[in-house]
Amino acid sequence: MVGSMSRIWIRVAAVLAAVAAALGCASSAVEYVGVTYYFYGPEAVLEVLDDYEVLPEDRALAEVERAMALLELGRYTESSAALSRAEFMLDRLDEDVLSGFDHEAPPWRPESHERVMISTLRIADSLAMHDMRAAAAAADRAVSDIADAACDSCRFTFTRVLAALAYEGAGRHADGRDLLAQTAVAGRGLELTKGLQRRLARGVAGDEPAGWAPPPVEGGRTLEVVLLLGRGPYKEADKLAVTESESIRWCRYLPRDPQAVTWAALEVEDPVISVELTAVEDLAVASLADRAGRVIAERGVGVDPKSYDLRHWESLPASLQILNFELPPFLDTVDLVYYSPEGYEVDRETIQWPEDWTGNRLFVIRRMP
Repeated sequence: MVGSMSRIWIRVAAVLAAVAAALGCASSAVEYVGVTYYFYGPEAVLEVLDDYEVLPEDRALAEVERAMALLELGRYTESSAALSRAEFMLDRLDEDVLSGFDHEAPPWRPESHERVMISTLRIADSLAMHDMRAAAAAADRAVSDIADAACDSCRFTFTRVLAALAYEGAGRHADGRDLLAQTAVAGRGLELTKGLQRRLARGVAGDEPAGWAPPPVEGGRTLEVVLLLGRGPYKEADKLAVTESESIRWCRYLPRDPQAVTWAALEVEDPVISVELTAVEDLAVASLADRAGRVIAERGVGVDPKSYDLRHWESLPASLQILNFELPPFLDTVDLVYYSPEGYEVDRETIQWPEDWTGNRLFVIRRMP
C-alpha cells in the first residue's frame, strides 16, 4: 500500500510540474483541470487549484471543479462550501455588481445545464451527509434553476428525481409528489420513479389529519446509491449559422472517449443494475442549442464574439444514475461493482450498513470516472 501511494504521488508531482511549466504567467489553472483530473485524479486537481493562479474570471469555475473533486473524495462539507462560493460569485454576476471588471475575458457564465448541476451536486452532498433539511433547500434551488433555464429540450430527469428524494427525506411528501408528476421518465427509470411515487403518496396520505397510511415496516432498510459515472463531454471551437450566408464563431460539445465506466450494479443473488436518468452529453447539447437560439433571436448577426466561450465544467460525468435496493434483514454488506461499456468489471467496493444508523434510508454518493 505504501509503495502504491508513493507511485500515485510521484505521478501527481509530475503533472503538477508540467502544469507549473505550462501555466507561465498568462494561463489560468482551470485550463489544466481536465487533463489533471482524468490522468491523475481528484487530489491532483485540488493541488493545481490551490498552488497555481486562478484568474478572477475563472474563480467560479474553479470552485465547481473543486466541489466535484471533493465530492469524489468523500469530503462533502468542503464540497458544499465550494459550491456556496461558486453560487455567490454567480449571483453577484446576475445582479450586475461586478461592474468595472478589469480583465479582458468576461467572468465564466455557466451553460444552463451547468447551473442546474451546481444545485444538483449540492443535493448530493447534503444527501451524503444525511442533512435532509439542507438537501430539500438545495432541491428548491435546483427546481428554480430548471425553471430559469427555460430549455424545453433539456431533460433534467436525474435532478428532478434527486430533488424528490430530498423532499421525501425532509417530510415534504406533497412537494416530491408534485415534482415527479411533472417529470417525464422513460425506459427503466419508470420502475424506479413509480416506487418513489408510491412512497410519496403514502407520505402525503400519512400527513393528513386522519391519515390512513400504515406505519413503515419495522427495521426496513433501503440503500439509495447516487452515481456520477464516466467522462462528460468537452467543448471545441465551431461555427453557428445565423443566416444562409453568414455564421459566427461558436462552440459545440463532443463526447470524451473512451469511457472507462458506464454502469454499476449491486452484486446480490439477483443483481440490481443502475438506472441512467440523464446523459450529460444530451443535456449539454440541448443547453447549448437553447443558448444559441436565444443569441440569434435577440442579437442576430451582430452578436458579441465574447458569447463564444470554450470554458466549461471539465470534470462533469457522462451519465447520472441511481440504484435503489431494499436490504433484507440478514444482509449487512453488499458489493457495488463498476462496469466498462463492454461489461468488464472495472472496480468494486463493499458498502456496509453503519451499525449506529437508526434511519431506514442510507444514501451513498459515488463519482467514478
